[in-house]
Amino acid sequence: MKPVNYERDFRAGIGGGIFLNIIVAEHSGFCFGVKKAVSIASETKAGHGRIFTYGPIIHNNIVVKELEQKGINVLPNIDELNEGDTVIIRSHGVSKKIIDMLNEKKVNIVDATCPYVDHIHKKVEEYFNNGYQIIIIGDKDHPEVQGINGWCDNSAIIISNLECVKDLKTYNKVCIVSQTTVNTAKWREIVSSLIGISKELVILNTICAAADQRQKSAAEIAQKCDAMIVLGGLNSSNTKKLAEICRQFCPKTFYIERINQLDTNNLKNINTLGITAGASTPDWIIKEAFEKMSEMIETGEEKVQGETEVKENNKSEDKDIGEDKDIENEEKTDQGSIMSEYEKTFKRLSEGDIIKGKVIYVTDDEVTVDIGYKADGIIPKSELNIDEETSPKDILKSGDELDVYILKINDGEGNVLLSKRRVDAVKNMDYIGECFKGKVPVEGEIIQTVKGGVIAKVKGNSVFIPASQLDVKYVKDLSIFVGKTERLLIMTFEPAKNRIVASRRAIVEDELNKKRSAFLESIKPGDILKGRVDRLADFGAFIDLGCIDGLAHISELSWTRVKSPSDVVKVGDIVEVYVLSVDKEKERISLSLKRTLPQPWDIVKEKVHVGDVIEGKVVRIVPFGAFVEIQDGVDGLVHISQICDRRINRVEDVLKVNDIVKVKVMDINLESRKISLSIKEASEEENKGEQDEEAKTQNPEPAQIQTEKPEKDNLTIGEIVQNNANK
Repeated sequence: MKPVNYERDFRAGIGGGIFLNIIVAEHSGFCFGVKKAVSIASETKAGHGRIFTYGPIIHNNIVVKELEQKGINVLPNIDELNEGDTVIIRSHGVSKKIIDMLNEKKVNIVDATCPYVDHIHKKVEEYFNNGYQIIIIGDKDHPEVQGINGWCDNSAIIISNLECVKDLKTYNKVCIVSQTTVNTAKWREIVSSLIGISKELVILNTICAAADQRQKSAAEIAQKCDAMIVLGGLNSSNTKKLAEICRQFCPKTFYIERINQLDTNNLKNINTLGITAGASTPDWIIKEAFEKMSEMIETGEEKVQGETEVKENNKSEDKDIGEDKDIENEEKTDQGSIMSEYEKTFKRLSEGDIIKGKVIYVTDDEVTVDIGYKADGIIPKSELNIDEETSPKDILKSGDELDVYILKINDGEGNVLLSKRRVDAVKNMDYIGECFKGKVPVEGEIIQTVKGGVIAKVKGNSVFIPASQLDVKYVKDLSIFVGKTERLLIMTFEPAKNRIVASRRAIVEDELNKKRSAFLESIKPGDILKGRVDRLADFGAFIDLGCIDGLAHISELSWTRVKSPSDVVKVGDIVEVYVLSVDKEKERISLSLKRTLPQPWDIVKEKVHVGDVIEGKVVRIVPFGAFVEIQDGVDGLVHISQICDRRINRVEDVLKVNDIVKVKVMDINLESRKISLSIKEASEEENKGEQDEEAKTQNPEPAQIQTEKPEKDNLTIGEIVQNNANK
């Protein structure tokens, strides 16, 4: 059946009767989230176990009973679940704890949570984890509010009216959210009273757009009507609010679940009747109410018509009977126009309509569908949204119900040409539109690069992603994204122009912000981290720490003097860095590379001693001497008087920068980190060593004759002579 636009003013124009006009609110009945939940529940099939909904799938007893007839019951107690059972999460959502308990039971979880509510869960969890006190504006007994509270460890402050605000204390950080069905005026009033509760206040208006539209639409027609009928579950929060709003403008407001609960005696002397319905009210209940009220117009018209004839006969016996018949025919024509309009809106088939049908039979090339029309409908394989290798028999069978799009009333052979692919496209376009309104991320596969960006497929619809919106950093080769499925945020949604623009960058930035906040909380001065050199500047190197860049100033790159950061590191290097300071407010981190390396003076203390003659490099010349580097990061001073054994006026006459020289360590002051050196003393030491070697060469030591010591001290002279002779 074609989606119904209820914003119509059906005028009987009969000049009397019970009421003259019926106005049905433009926005009424199932909202996007409820439709999704009911559809998911209806299509859920049992595996090896039973099917339950966690709480009523929506707040409408009629829908709940329909599901019970399909074998889908409300879960009485979580302890009664068996492994393999299926549990459908209701549209209001549940707490994180409930999800964990269901997982422990090893049941199949089907999530039918409204996307708007799921979005609130994520925001509440995010801000709660970042130290915010959560405030929920709503009804503490409503399952949606209880579910939201479960994503901040049930620590939220729940406010239902201004009285609840009076005794609140102040907090460092506060995040305010709302139950999706809260009245907009009430939301603004309470939020205004909370402005001074915290220095850091985050206000997230999470009222559902559909709920707000229904409230505005109900208020608009209530001001035009003498009586209002509000249709919906008596336990439905959003329907209760619609009834409250209608009563503000139209005291004669009747809040009922179905039209047969209405006492029609209460509608006497009503000229204009309005009908609206909550977000959990099925369309057929609205249609039923409209039909019933239309019948009352017909009944009321006949009654008035009879009274008019009696009065006219009493006034004038010679009243022209022909005139009465003309009036009667005119009135019947007016009444007929009402029903004609009704038929056009609800029953007539037109190209472009989306209707429900039941599969009669399936072949490899097409599907024949009963659409309740004088002719059957045909869906060619090309309109089934399947690939060439898949047969229609693989996805459909006789008896299956499905929504179809009418391409042609007559395909030339007397059949109605249908499309499932178009229905999917319309539904998916609606889904994308709802995600755009609610700023809910979608998933899309990037399929190709084009000029200025890439094209992604989101639910079968083409979406353009500009190159600037692909990542937080410049992407040179866009093709690296082709074939990947990415989370996207819809930025522009203009279906009439076939224009949908999305951003991956917004998602990445959001994730980076979360990681950045958590990272800044986790690090402290003194920590050693690993990072990648991202870019170089004259004043230092920027190090990518994963979710934020830190700066290592040029003076912190090395213990030695550095002219340019490129002398020490290059882009792409993986380095260890020492955290000097963290500024959480400005999100700045100061880093040091050199402090991860041994301190040069510690090496000096261990390996260099007074009197040592070592080699060094002249690094700087000053009027009073020269500085010689004896270890990376450690310079010693050679006073001008210690450069050579003769008097010199200018150091440059003897030394120049980068000369390699030998120096003698004359003094080490570790406390003040100063070393006194002498080239002259080192030279004298060297000369002295050479002289000693030369002296040894010219005056060799006399050869030492080693004789064997007699074994006995009392040998005679003859024995000695004999021994020598034997040798």
